[in-house]
This record gives sequence, structure tokens and C-alpha cells, in this order.
Amino acid sequence: MTSIVMRILSLLPMITAGICAILLLVSFIGIPVPAQEQKVPLIPCGVPGFETCPVGMAEENLSIPWGMVFLDLDANVEWDRGDVAWVGIVDTKWADECPPDDNGLTGCESTDFEYLAGGPDSDNSFEYSLKPGDTRFVTGGKQGSIDLSTQIVTVEITVSFSIWVNILLLLAIFGLGASAFDMNFPIVSSFFSKEERE
Repeated sequence: MTSIVMRILSLLPMITAGICAILLLVSFIGIPVPAQEQKVPLIPCGVPGFETCPVGMAEENLSIPWGMVFLDLDANVEWDRGDVAWVGIVDTKWADECPPDDNGLTGCESTDFEYLAGGPDSDNSFEYSLKPGDTRFVTGGKQGSIDLSTQIVTVEITVSFSIWVNILLLLAIFGLGASAFDMNFPIVSSFFSKEERE
């Protein structure tokens, strides 16, 4: 009777271990968030009327709450006019040092910024792991660009658990699995009980 009860009780750690295994598998695969598209003006650079290369900045911060520290947010940023424009991500402090005007243009040039990802040397895409805190998107034209139209910037984000959460899930799977196994086949418990009797 006791053996049957123990086997029934062993279902709880087995089920919990199964849930942890599913979460770990989902984390390894990652969950894609629907892509976000934004029309961004192209900015001339190094041409009559735009002898300098001004940098445009988003009006709002890209804010990641600190409560999401247990998640990895891997962003893939692409734009369709990499031949004449670049896109980058900077710390929000640059919104104070180089604030955008009513047209979204800052008084700074591309060489004035420190980029977290992307920037003037990027082609038409970059990847960046978003961290808790505030950042801003910036954009500018490449030398000689005279295009005054717009381009589409696409941001795709894949969500997964942080590495330390994955490790905790893996440890939980092994621990719960071992517990369920011992409840069904008490080899370890019997071994220690035998040693105590001796």
C-alpha cells in the first residue's frame, strides 16, 4: 500500500519536471514577437544644404523594465536603404547631450555618439541584446547621400529566458527527476538506511 501511495505522490515531481523541461525547450527555441515597422526619414549628408552629417533621434526612449532581467530580448534591426543610411542604438544620456529638435534632428554628428549597436559602419542590419534600462534609436545618412524620401526600419525581437534561469530550470529537472525516481525505486534511500543499520 505504501509503495502505491509513493508512486502516486511521485507524479507531482515528475509533472513539475516535465513543465520545467517544456519551459527550457521553449527558451532554447525562443518566442518571436511580431515585427514592428517604422517609417524613418532619410537624412542627406555632405551635400549642398547639408554640408555636415546631422543625426536624427527618436522622440521616445526604448524602455526595458528592470523586472525583465530574467529574460533575454534579442533584437534584429533591419532597414531597406543601407546604401544611403545607417541606424544605431545609443544610451538615453545622448538625448540630453544632443537633444532632437522639432524635426527630430540633433545638433551632433555621427562621430559624436557612442553606439551600443549599429552606427555609421553598419550596412543594413544589426543584432542587439536589449538590457533593462533606456536607450534610443538614432539614424543618419551616409556620406554623399542626397535622398530625402523615407525608409522602413523593422525590429524583430526574440524572447527567451536568461542563461541563469535556464541553469536553474535544468537543475530543477535533474533534482525533481531524481526525487521521482527515488520515490519509485528507493535505491539511494535504501542504501543510506542500510549504512545506518550497520
